[in-house]
Amino acid sequence: MKSIQAPHSSQPSSPAGSNVFRRLWNWWSVVTGPRKDAFKADIFAQERLRRARLVSALLILIGMVVLLLIPSTYPSSPSIWVPIFILSAGALIIALFNRAGYTTLSSIFYVLLVDIALTGFFYFKPTPALNSTNMTALDLFVLAVLVGGVILPKALILLTGILQILLICMIFFLRPHDASLVALIEFAGNVYVALAPTIVLQVVGTGLAWLHAWSVERALIRASQAEELAEARAQLNQQALLTEQQKQRLEEGIKAILEIHRQVAVGNLAARVPVHEDQELWQVGHALNLLLMRIQQQTQSYRFLQTTNQEIERLVYVLDATPPGVQPALPIFRTPLVQHLLNVLRR
Repeated sequence: MKSIQAPHSSQPSSPAGSNVFRRLWNWWSVVTGPRKDAFKADIFAQERLRRARLVSALLILIGMVVLLLIPSTYPSSPSIWVPIFILSAGALIIALFNRAGYTTLSSIFYVLLVDIALTGFFYFKPTPALNSTNMTALDLFVLAVLVGGVILPKALILLTGILQILLICMIFFLRPHDASLVALIEFAGNVYVALAPTIVLQVVGTGLAWLHAWSVERALIRASQAEELAEARAQLNQQALLTEQQKQRLEEGIKAILEIHRQVAVGNLAARVPVHEDQELWQVGHALNLLLMRIQQQTQSYRFLQTTNQEIERLVYVLDATPPGVQPALPIFRTPLVQHLLNVLRR
C-alpha cells in the first residue's frame, strides 16, 4: 500500500527559535522603548523611532558587560562593583527616558554612562598607576564615540569626540605614572608620545562616526524629498483627475442645456433640464427651468384668454343674429367667464 503523505504548506514555516527571539525583542522594546504609535509617519519621526530602538538594543550590551564584569570582582577586585553599580543604575535611567520618548536625552545619557563607567574603572582599578602597558586601556573611550555615532544626532558627535579626549587627558595627568611610563616620557621629551596613539584613535573614530551620521542625514533628506515629490505627484494626479471629471460634467451639463433649447425651439415648453446640486451648471439649469415654467404659464394664460375672447365674440354674434322675441340657439361654451355670462343672461 502506498503511504499517505500530508500536504505541504506552500509557505515555509519560520523556525521556532526566531519566533521566540522576536517575542523577546518585542517585549524588550516595549519595556525599554517608546510606543511605535507615538511617532508620526514621516521619515524623520521614523528615524527617531529607529534611534530609540537602537538605544533599547544597546541596553542589552550593558547587561552583557555587567555579567562579564561580575566574575572579575572575586577574589581581589571588589572595587569593580562600583562601575557595575553605575552601569546598572544608569541603564535603568536610560530605559526610563527612552520609554518616555526622550530619544536624544537617553542617547546622551548612554554616552555619558560609558564615559563614567570607563573613568570609574581607571580610578577604582587595583593598580592605580598608569604604565606603558595599561595605557592602551584608554582606547576603550572610543566606544563612547562609536555608540554616539549610532544613536546621537550629527551635531553632538563632534562634542562627544572632544569630551573623550578631555577625559583621556584628565585621567593621564591626574593618575600616577609608574617608572616605565615616566621613562618613556623622559626619553621622548614630551607626554604627547604616550597620548598620541589614543588621541589619533579618538579623532579617527569621531570622524568615522560623524561621516556615518552625515550620510544617514543626507539619505533621510533625499528620502524625505522623494516622499514629498511622490506626494506632490499624487496630489497633481488627483487634481488632474478631478479636473477631468469636472470637465466631463460641464460638457454633459452643456449638452443637456442645448438639448432643452432645441426642444423649446420646436415648441416643447414642458421640457426641463435635469438638475443635481453636485453638478457645476445646476444653477444655470435651475434658472432655465424657472424661466421655462413662467413662459409655459404665460403661454397657457394667453391661450385661455384667447379662447375666452373667441367664445365671447361667438356669443355676441349669435345674440345679434337672433330676432327679438326668439330664443337664441346658443352653442356650447367651455370657458368659465362665458358660462357665467350665459347664466346672467338667462335670468
